[in-house]
Amino acid sequence: MGIFTDEFDLAGYVKQQAMKIDDLQNRELFRDIIGDMFSELYRHMYAEYHGLEQRMLAEVSRPAEVPDVMTGLCRREDYDQTDKELYPLDAADLLEPEIPAADVLDHLQQGESYALFPVFFAGETATLQKLIRERHRFSGVVKSGFNDVAATFELRPCRRYLQQIEALYGVTNLNALPWRSILAPYLYKFAEVWITSVEGWTGEQNIERIMLDYAEFRDIIQEKMVPLWNIQPYQALTSAYPEACMDRIAYEHRLYAHQFPAGGQYLLDQSDAAVRSVRWQGGDLIITCDQRERESWPLLRFYPVRSAEKYGYRVYGNQHDQSFARNLMAAYGQRVKTRAEVERFLRSFACMRDFSLQDLRLRQAAGQAATYCTDEFIGYEFRTGSREYTLELDFQAKQEDYRNLDVLSFLVTNLQHYFPEYNCAGRLV
Repeated sequence: MGIFTDEFDLAGYVKQQAMKIDDLQNRELFRDIIGDMFSELYRHMYAEYHGLEQRMLAEVSRPAEVPDVMTGLCRREDYDQTDKELYPLDAADLLEPEIPAADVLDHLQQGESYALFPVFFAGETATLQKLIRERHRFSGVVKSGFNDVAATFELRPCRRYLQQIEALYGVTNLNALPWRSILAPYLYKFAEVWITSVEGWTGEQNIERIMLDYAEFRDIIQEKMVPLWNIQPYQALTSAYPEACMDRIAYEHRLYAHQFPAGGQYLLDQSDAAVRSVRWQGGDLIITCDQRERESWPLLRFYPVRSAEKYGYRVYGNQHDQSFARNLMAAYGQRVKTRAEVERFLRSFACMRDFSLQDLRLRQAAGQAATYCTDEFIGYEFRTGSREYTLELDFQAKQEDYRNLDVLSFLVTNLQHYFPEYNCAGRLV
């Protein structure tokens, strides 16, 4: 702890040192001199020190970036529709899905499978991927109003939630902001249930219920689960008549600050207009595009989430600490290739508090990585050559959790962006 930090108590320190003086007259003299003269000098030096610190930080200011994205999970019946922190990625998940019997039978008669509903796998992501890859078959029953019919099912990839993360990447480009990887461990644990065959069903009855026997996975595979995040669609109309730019081709649409309810941050979403630029000015949003008439603009509102846990599930976020070192790196792209710098970078993420870095090393022949890339949808078309070395990282978790490797994958993916010349791989030890 330094003497110019907010935690340093000068008065308490003076009192503590004075008590070490046995002579009462000298103790009183010490308090008078230090308590008056030195305290005033300390306050002056404290102000000068922090002034210098602020001037240094101002030279490399915090870069503009995407707001924090928080993700969670809940059971369908538990979700509170008045919640002002977390919202379903897909609002349709709050409704009981209707399964059209005629369509199901038509697909099965043509030798095709039919997608029914998503399920959540409360286990290791690698195990789920193995079930999908091996096309593991589950037995079950299709219940109608008249009888029960045996059927078979299998799990297939569920992409619709991850596609919304990919769409968010396009939104960041539209708003001219650098991408921030999203920590969404729950989304990688969703799979789609497909019906592959049915015995003796004519399709004339309505499907009342589908019951699967998940066998040894019955405690892990959960139905009626809803993934959540802190993003909600928002609409705002151009406040005044658009102003023509100097080229008389593009127009500036201004959305006044009072149109945006306080307590959130906003990004322009994709629209039909050919947007040239997006900028904020004094709280107003200014959109330059080809539309000459007033427009209703789709926006994304990012709500702050203060809850560490909701609906019985932990809330995860991609928030990170702000520091002079991080801002300097973002501004100038300079990387210091040391273990200490790697540890500093990883510790800047809030989720790193659940882990400790045990070891890291560069190897030419790397072993099998336990982590995966959370930003696979980003293409590096202009990266040439092969990565000769692999940067292997060993982590230790502070407690067992089936989401640990998903969180580590987020951390290693961020480190991969930080060290593009290496192939970064992580594992738990």
